[in-house]
Amino acid sequence: MTTFSATVQTHIKASPALAFQHIAPIDPRTLFTGYGPLPAVIGTRDQTGAWDTPGQTRTVALSDGSVAEERLKHYHPAQYFSYTVSGFTGALRWLATGANGAWWFDPQAGGTQTTVRWRHAFHPRSKWAAPVLWLLANVLWRGYMRKALRLAKMQIETPLRAPGGPAISA
Repeated sequence: MTTFSATVQTHIKASPALAFQHIAPIDPRTLFTGYGPLPAVIGTRDQTGAWDTPGQTRTVALSDGSVAEERLKHYHPAQYFSYTVSGFTGALRWLATGANGAWWFDPQAGGTQTTVRWRHAFHPRSKWAAPVLWLLANVLWRGYMRKALRLAKMQIETPLRAPGGPAISA
């Protein structure tokens, strides 16, 4: 059966290594803050490591009381990581059996800047769920992804400031 995917990208004024180091291990609560009817991530539990080795898993808890299981599939520092999502307990369980996500970090401007691309593909539970899942992926989920990527870009590009002092490097 066909998957339904959404892809978003942005240009970040930071090296691929810095962008990757920020995004790959991030606490998902800082990026996935909800979008319209889509719930925010409120935490993770049962994480099996530092989220830097294929095979590691964690349970993601959402603001609507649901959870999903994530498994890290690939991890190539400063270049690419991918994961699967399954075990949905919320409304999505009626529409999808799982999803695959992948992030690419492509160097630009001699490696001082990065194009970050994120693709998320849902696997429909049935042919009856497919039209609703298509709508979800192409409208709501794409908006959710854009918002998360905007937050990541802002966090990476905004210099840290010491109280009353100059900007410091992260």
